[in-house]
Amino acid sequence: MERNYKSNIFKIYIFSFILGIHTVRGVYIPFMMIWGGLSFFQIMILQSYFTAMIVLLEIPSGAIADFLGRKIALLLSALSIACAALIYSIIPNFILFMLAETLWAFGSALMSGTSDAFVFFSLKSFGNEKNLSKTLGRSQTLNLIALTISAPIGSIIAYFISLQFTMTSLAFIYIGAFLVALTFKEPKMTTNNYTRENYWKIIISGFKELRKNKILRILALDWIPINVLIFFLFWTYQVYLGTINIPQLWFGFILAGMNIINAIFSSTIPLLLKSSKNKKRFLISINLINGIAFLLLGITTIIPLGIAIILTIVAFGYTRYLIFVDGINIQIASENRATVLSTINMFASLLRAIIYPIVGLLVEWSVFSVFIMTGVLILFFTIFTRSKSEYL
Repeated sequence: MERNYKSNIFKIYIFSFILGIHTVRGVYIPFMMIWGGLSFFQIMILQSYFTAMIVLLEIPSGAIADFLGRKIALLLSALSIACAALIYSIIPNFILFMLAETLWAFGSALMSGTSDAFVFFSLKSFGNEKNLSKTLGRSQTLNLIALTISAPIGSIIAYFISLQFTMTSLAFIYIGAFLVALTFKEPKMTTNNYTRENYWKIIISGFKELRKNKILRILALDWIPINVLIFFLFWTYQVYLGTINIPQLWFGFILAGMNIINAIFSSTIPLLLKSSKNKKRFLISINLINGIAFLLLGITTIIPLGIAIILTIVAFGYTRYLIFVDGINIQIASENRATVLSTINMFASLLRAIIYPIVGLLVEWSVFSVFIMTGVLILFFTIFTRSKSEYL
């Protein structure tokens, strides 16, 4: 019996790796615009819809995990996303794409928290729950490795076969994850000893904590707006690459480089922060690097320079949230940590959902202008930074 639960850990590693094989990610924008026939504005409408659906589906997906079990939730998650990818690759149609995004959101909501809980109870079944963080860390690393490897593969598929097949491939890949999940063994206590807290209660509780804790509120307000602005590079860099005439074949290789830089600086930024004598000055320096980088990206058409600037934003922008992690966690009682972090992340998601359509319209006008405006806004918000060194 114990051996079966131990095998869950090895299987979850395989499951996470398969989920990271994302053949369409490196060419997602060309897939949507060239094969799908959508405008960038329509793509952003879909992403706004997807973000809203994630929030709405959190409660029913949590109920499935609580009452039917973690294994069933993970099975349905993989199957739902596989169906979404298949629907996406049938014919280019906006309504079908919305259906696909609904299924994708449902699968993502099912996965949220369920995978971690499944690992925890599997470890607990043989008295090894103290290794939860190590196990989850390995799982995330394997997922990142798969993302990095699969990005160039997706570009090669798009170039030599078709953009459509990058999404079709993804459907078969997630069927593979579904088959792995079939072999999971559900730990007995997962349906009896664990109940997921109501999502809306979590948000209300988190909001109350933010309202009464001034330092926590300052950190959240310094974290969210600039990070949301930086995040839009994820959706716009492929438009930029196409605009400066980089062939789609290289999109995935550039994404792989972005993933590698992200992984390197995810370890580097905390070390730099720790060694910094003035943490507020460090935060402002990071903000300035990102703001200036976006401004430069808005006037650069030289391919090597443009790629270097994108990698710079990934290095100092995608990892910027790490500057706030320790400070925020210090401000939160351990029993409220997940609640408050969920609330902050929800605010960031809702802000992105609201801004997505605006960014979509602006990118159709000029992606270079969007980069310049983003840079200006980052520098503007930096002026009003209220975080102090002792908060971080």
